[in-house]
Amino acid sequence: MRETGTIKAVEGRIVRVAIAMHEGCESCINGACKAGRSDLKVLNSKGISLTEGDSVEIEVSGSEQAKGAFWVLGLPLVALFVGYGLGRLLFPHTTEGPAVAAAGILFVLSLAVGVMVQKARAQDSLPVVIRRCD
Repeated sequence: MRETGTIKAVEGRIVRVAIAMHEGCESCINGACKAGRSDLKVLNSKGISLTEGDSVEIEVSGSEQAKGAFWVLGLPLVALFVGYGLGRLLFPHTTEGPAVAAAGILFVLSLAVGVMVQKARAQDSLPVVIRRCD
């Protein structure tokens, strides 16, 4: 996904960018779609010379989006089913209570692990500056 934005601040390799609104944004029913993205952190990994007010093109790679979705959504979903299966294996002659409890515990643990992994790789998952627009 590529977007165009204007640099608001440069803090070393991290740049704060305001996302430009597109032509169709004014007529959109969802007026808040870009409201939370007005001050986006972006990584200047190529070392492009940037100053406040420059127009830049930024990109979030598809692989980074997929990795983030896996750690925060995919892993907990898999853990939910694995936890239920483990609960049924460990307590075969009981009601579903222990299996559901095991599923919930494994889900919460994997969610915590996923969030910690995403926080540890926070800089890697930032959008990157592709080029300065003239």
